[in-house]
Amino acid sequence: MKNSTYLILFAVLFGCSNDKNIDQSILTNYKFEITDSIRVNHLEELTLIDMEDGMFLAKKDAQSSYFIFDNTGDITSHIELKTYGPNAINMVYTAGFFDGKFSIMDLHRGIMQFSNEGVLTNTIPLPEDYIYMHPSNRPTFKLGDKLAYYRPERDLSDWEDQEKFYKKYYNRPLLEVLDPITNEVSLTMEIPETSRYKDGNFHFLYHPHIIKKGKDWYLFLMAEMKFYVYEEQGEDLIFKESVSLNLKDQIPFPYTNLENSDEFFSKLELIVPSMIEQLYVLEDKIILIYKKGANENIVKNYDRENLTEWLDFFESLPKYAAVFDSDYKLLQEDIELPSGIISTPIVTKNGQIVVQKNQRLLGEEDWNTYYLLQLNDGNKMN
Repeated sequence: MKNSTYLILFAVLFGCSNDKNIDQSILTNYKFEITDSIRVNHLEELTLIDMEDGMFLAKKDAQSSYFIFDNTGDITSHIELKTYGPNAINMVYTAGFFDGKFSIMDLHRGIMQFSNEGVLTNTIPLPEDYIYMHPSNRPTFKLGDKLAYYRPERDLSDWEDQEKFYKKYYNRPLLEVLDPITNEVSLTMEIPETSRYKDGNFHFLYHPHIIKKGKDWYLFLMAEMKFYVYEEQGEDLIFKESVSLNLKDQIPFPYTNLENSDEFFSKLELIVPSMIEQLYVLEDKIILIYKKGANENIVKNYDRENLTEWLDFFESLPKYAAVFDSDYKLLQEDIELPSGIISTPIVTKNGQIVVQKNQRLLGEEDWNTYYLLQLNDGNKMN
């Protein structure tokens, strides 16, 4: 298969300097409990993507239709982006709240901000032609007086020479920084040399997830069961440390040498690799949500070409959580989450993780249900 085909596959599928958490002892008894739920009366499935000031942002499958609702489930706004006319979008690369406004990164027009009625209020164009090659979890971040966003690709001249292209791709910083006054750009967020993406092999795309909490920035990448911590210093991000999650029964992400990158996809077809889905920063803890994956003996029983069969299998794989303290020491891993849920990037100010009921697995309803999960230490409750 061609690489473009696997961009669709990864939409479904989806160390470093003194790595922490090698054989940590576990003395806690953490569990997640459902403490509340939010019911949104909308017939079609809404995928939760962001929250700000108690307001939730969700989207339909179509990239032009977005909904804002409150913690009672009442829909306060329905934003239907225009795909034609003077203020038309080209294609939404990613969406979220920024500076209190619904914002998108458009595939060609840059950062666009809208009112709750869907009226375009501000556009911040990016310089020169660019293209995005993988999903993103935020349209943009503030970095000092500048804007930081996932690095787009501006030079695809080496695309036909995959070895040459990926050598360059793996060795460039992840974020582009825009000075909105001068329109000049720079790069920041270097990936540490001990990342597997720096080992000279082929691992396909990064699919990076970045979470900003105050002056601390957290990064995790698709092919690694670890996360990186950076500190914001002025208008730069300085790498602090890497934190690994070393699961005994994880299914490692496949890799090949750069000269034989096509073999990577053949290996990937045989397994479901372990993968981090979400990272949450609480007041005194870090929580990872992940899947352990499935080996070849299990995967061979399911037909990838049968989309319904494959999705039922893939989405039924258990999800787990790992908890770290504020110094990134592992407290507990393999905490089971309720079955039949879809993880979201949302954590409330009270430290509750928001997950979505998977109607494919648990039965279709004429509304959307989101559960609030609270982490509790069973040792302290007994």
